[in-house]
Amino acid sequence: MTESLYGQEAFLKVGNYHCNVFEAINEAKDFIQNHDCPTLSIDISGLNVIDALKVCVLSSTFHYAKYCTGKVKWIVKEEKIKEQIQLLKLDNVEIEVKRQKSTYIDFAETPLRNLRLCR
Repeated sequence: MTESLYGQEAFLKVGNYHCNVFEAINEAKDFIQNHDCPTLSIDISGLNVIDALKVCVLSSTFHYAKYCTGKVKWIVKEEKIKEQIQLLKLDNVEIEVKRQKSTYIDFAETPLRNLRLCR
């Protein structure tokens, strides 16, 4: 987790907590309670759909209780998770899909490219 120098923006990254996602929720809750973070970005791109929804709903609620005019920006791994979070109609939430790194195959017409030597 990182904080800005001015105490107005903070960034949390939630890793893969395997079976106990409530550790991540408690970590986010403790961070919100102990820091000045009316604008908070949380990266949950390492979580599956169900765990991402749990973390989003509970952490957004904790944040709203402390900062009713604040915003939480969620960074998710795919568009389907973004759509599911948007269905919840949370007022203090913005959602962004994390850009995936490009691979060489993205630029090929077929999986195997024909390469020619330049002379």
